[in-house]
Amino acid sequence: MENERVKNIKRNLIFNVIKYGVDLVFKFVLRTVMIYYLGVQYLGLNGLFSNIFTFLNLADLGIGTAIVFSMYKPVAENDIEKIKTLQNIYKKFYLIVSIIILALGGIVTPFIKSFINGESPSDINLYLLFGMYLINAVCGYLFAHKRSLLFAYQRNDIENKIKSVCTIVMSGLQVAAIVIFKNYYIYYAITIVFTIVDALWVYLVAKKYYPEISGPSNKLDDDTKREITRNITAISMHKVGGAIVFSTDNILISAFISLTVLGAYSNYALIFTTLGTLYILLNNALTSSLGNMVASCDVEYCYKRFRLVNFSYSYLTAFTTICMFVLFQPFIKMWTSNNPDYLLNVYTVMLLCISYYLTRMRTSVILFRDVTGLFWNDRWKPIVESVVNLVASLLLVKPLGLNGIILGTIISTVIAPLWVEPLVLYKHYFKKPLVKYFTRYAIDTIIMVAAGVACYFICALIPEGGIWWLLLRFGVCAVSCALFLFILNLLTPEGRSVIGYAKRLFKKKSDENTAK
Repeated sequence: MENERVKNIKRNLIFNVIKYGVDLVFKFVLRTVMIYYLGVQYLGLNGLFSNIFTFLNLADLGIGTAIVFSMYKPVAENDIEKIKTLQNIYKKFYLIVSIIILALGGIVTPFIKSFINGESPSDINLYLLFGMYLINAVCGYLFAHKRSLLFAYQRNDIENKIKSVCTIVMSGLQVAAIVIFKNYYIYYAITIVFTIVDALWVYLVAKKYYPEISGPSNKLDDDTKREITRNITAISMHKVGGAIVFSTDNILISAFISLTVLGAYSNYALIFTTLGTLYILLNNALTSSLGNMVASCDVEYCYKRFRLVNFSYSYLTAFTTICMFVLFQPFIKMWTSNNPDYLLNVYTVMLLCISYYLTRMRTSVILFRDVTGLFWNDRWKPIVESVVNLVASLLLVKPLGLNGIILGTIISTVIAPLWVEPLVLYKHYFKKPLVKYFTRYAIDTIIMVAAGVACYFICALIPEGGIWWLLLRFGVCAVSCALFLFILNLLTPEGRSVIGYAKRLFKKKSDENTAK
């Protein structure tokens, strides 16, 4: 079982990385084309509408996450009838969700102009474009119940192959549409077409791989019903809170500042979102295997694996935070031909990096909370976090502008999730004192700051201007940052433990190759 989990993690991770690379390249290509052919207001409009639909998508209430979690055990036990039952429930729920989103979108449409302060693109009918976004959101739920099978059976790699192909073809057509027609309607119509293509493709492949999981099914047992209902209640609170914290910034910037500032902010946000996608892909590669591990292994074994995952995510977060702070400004200047409309000040960049660090350092805890099913235990945390975030942002946006909105997110993160999430995991699953977690957190933060200061002053010696100086700065930053973090982490037990684990895996692989 352990070997099978490792195999699935490796396979999922490889194709997650490939998908991430494809997404990264084509997102930047598309945004670059939009910057030079359409303008900053289109970027702001895209960010605004995307955030509005993050709220409308709350209609799913975490049903998908709750049902997929309930599938881990029957998949591990090969209980086909129960998997079929869960699939059919999932299908019915998502039909209802699609109808609710369509209705909510229709209610919001007449008020769409009230979300924009100042001018919007003159050649865009906001109501028509919002309707197109609404169609795309509903199409995203097509055949979603079959997509869940791939996650439950640890075959995320199949979905990632499909998404990579769709992204490449779709992005090529969208670039052509912008360059040739300079028409945002055509650009977004292509998005809708490929949302449908992706959903249908996943559906057909899932049916091919798991033909036995279709047709009529038995009624769900009462215990599973109660578990799913309880998890949906808790997950819905997490989703609402998360949406308010992470998806109100664009709406507040558009409503209180302008689409132009939102367009500039969205370029920086794209990099954070792209890196966030990396974490999502890593989580997707790990989730099903960790869910299987929790269902079949003892707590102490799972705790050892948590420490390994937590160290790895902490290292990645420190590395990406340092690189972003050092490289953000020279990259944006080069990317936008030094256009001041697209450049934020250094204090805003610092706040963005702090917010990013605090958010991504939570990843391993949230991952293990989800696979252990502890949604219920911290259900009130996201509500508190979201209220604090919204109130703080509204109070600070007038005196501090964009910085006030970012500070609202930082304040809400420190007040609630920073300590509540690990408390729940350590108290209710690992049964260990929380001081162990925060001791490691403090060490990671000190190491990150020390490595960051060193990298900043080293890279400051490299002049700005031109792609080659930027590439040199990127190379120096990446190498020096990785080296400093590696050396400093060697001083910690977790760092030495991870290196020892990597050596054992490498030796095992070498022995297998020798045996062949």
